[in-house]
Amino acid sequence: MILPPEEIKFSEEDLERWNLVRDFQKRLAPSLKERTPTKTEADPRRMLSIEDYFSLVLFAMFNPVIDTMRGLCYASTLEKVQRDVCSGPVSLASFSEAQHLFDPEILRGLMQQISLQAQPDFGDARLKELGKELAAVDGTLIPALSRMSWALWQDEDHRAAKFHVKFSVLRQTVLDATLTTGNSSERDELRKFWKPDEFYSGDRGYGADYSFLAEMRQAGSSFAIRIRNDAVMDEVQSLPLSDEDLKAGVVSDQWVNLGKQWDDDPIRVVRICAYDTELLIATDRADLPAELISLIYRYRWQIELFFKWIKCILGCRHLLAESPRGVAIQLYCACIVALMLTIATGRKPTKRHWELIQWYMCGMATLDELLKGLGVNKKMA
Repeated sequence: MILPPEEIKFSEEDLERWNLVRDFQKRLAPSLKERTPTKTEADPRRMLSIEDYFSLVLFAMFNPVIDTMRGLCYASTLEKVQRDVCSGPVSLASFSEAQHLFDPEILRGLMQQISLQAQPDFGDARLKELGKELAAVDGTLIPALSRMSWALWQDEDHRAAKFHVKFSVLRQTVLDATLTTGNSSERDELRKFWKPDEFYSGDRGYGADYSFLAEMRQAGSSFAIRIRNDAVMDEVQSLPLSDEDLKAGVVSDQWVNLGKQWDDDPIRVVRICAYDTELLIATDRADLPAELISLIYRYRWQIELFFKWIKCILGCRHLLAESPRGVAIQLYCACIVALMLTIATGRKPTKRHWELIQWYMCGMATLDELLKGLGVNKKMA
């Protein structure tokens, strides 16, 4: 959602001091104080601190010149980078070793904290009255090099990691995320995410196992999950359709028993026809109209847009590290950048906006040019 200029939440004075790396370091500091460093981290011979390593990974996303570990380490020798990002020059060996040493869960926790600051500003107003956080869930593949043996997917020549995300549709922010091998189960990861006060929207991967739907209902979580079009269903009750349902493409609304061995209470299935495509959406909610169930599933597409933004705009197609921890650190940093930008500017930048922000961070664009590019009236900022 693009906010009008009068609703942008930062001032010109704020923007003049705007340095997302420093903002990140300030947010990170309390988490680092609460933890006890490992003996390896506390070794007095170690020159690269956890704060410097995380800051360098974040910094690389803002700089259009840096796209390799070697380039980032060279940048650490520059005086301005040492003043604003890291405390001293970093060698390739130190940077490479750090990916195995530092815990990405610190960044995951920080990401969860920052996400709580975002306010709902997207979607149908009725969805804010659900009584539960509306979350789209899905996983996206992160291509890996053949030598990254841990990133199991298809075979030795086709390696990939999978980034599993729980994305708030209404607040347009990441709520939680985990990194696994490419061939891991999305349902298993959702079991780590789900909460009774959340409403989940997911694609067929989550609806392939009907017992999983029963498990979600027993856990107290609501859902609108797509199931296969050839699902075996035993109708228990057919519900009437309203004019709004028909306009939304709803073909039928039924309570059914799913599969040949279904031993749970009947479940509601809404059949939708849109653009010559038929969708079957299973849900536990009896109180919502069918057209709203249809809308909730359509909003699942927001997580796909987020994946595209992460990969294309934040440069996560290129990995600065090859270990599971290193890849997770880079992806969590990308999510944190997305959160901080959304909160600071009131919008998720387009590709052109992101390039302009990078040039501003590099000192190649002025404040006036940045404000103009973001569509912010300077007098109102």
